Amino acid sequence: MKKFIVVVSVTFFAVLAAVVGFRLSPDAMAVIIGIICGVLASVPTSIILVWVLRQRDRQTEVEMNSTRFGHYPPVVVVNGQGPNGYPGAVAPPPALLPTTPPGMRDFKVIGQENTEAVGDFLPSIWE
Repeated sequence: MKKFIVVVSVTFFAVLAAVVGFRLSPDAMAVIIGIICGVLASVPTSIILVWVLRQRDRQTEVEMNSTRFGHYPPVVVVNGQGPNGYPGAVAPPPALLPTTPPGMRDFKVIGQENTEAVGDFLPSIWE
């Protein structure tokens, strides 16, 4: 049964191609043949491209797995300093910390010539 379906399909498409081929002009036939040849030429290139990209992905995956923690230990950076400027220093009790009275904060604008505080000319915002 499968052989019969294959033979009928091949015969149908061969007759269809012959009928279309006899009715088309030579220019239209040249365009169709050019399109078919172009698609067939791109198939091997696409297969090679997919193969190379898969090989590269496998290689980078193997490199990532082998160097993940194999050669160098993970580096943990704690970005914080104590009140003395040393990492891990214990802060003194709140009563010993220098405090500024509320509303007396001193802001300096980078690039400003004089050292006047921003709060001096915008007092309503900071109070």
